[in-house]
Amino acid sequence: MSHLYPEHNMRDTSGGPKGPKKWWYDIAVMIMICVFFVGLDVYQNGRITWSVWPVAAVLFFGVGFALLNKFGRE
Repeated sequence: MSHLYPEHNMRDTSGGPKGPKKWWYDIAVMIMICVFFVGLDVYQNGRITWSVWPVAAVLFFGVGFALLNKFGRE
């Protein structure tokens, strides 16, 4: 469909027909990644073991940078 409207690029976050992307969208994606890692760990081991490290890294960098982008520009 994007070939019909070349002005609406898939990476365009400036607006479009639905407006700009919400500030919490990146945080929601990071939380879904964390749920994936914890679910994989619990499925394999029956408890949370190794997934603490990737979850901590995703939350620290992903959510941290998303919040910096939100509140650092205001």
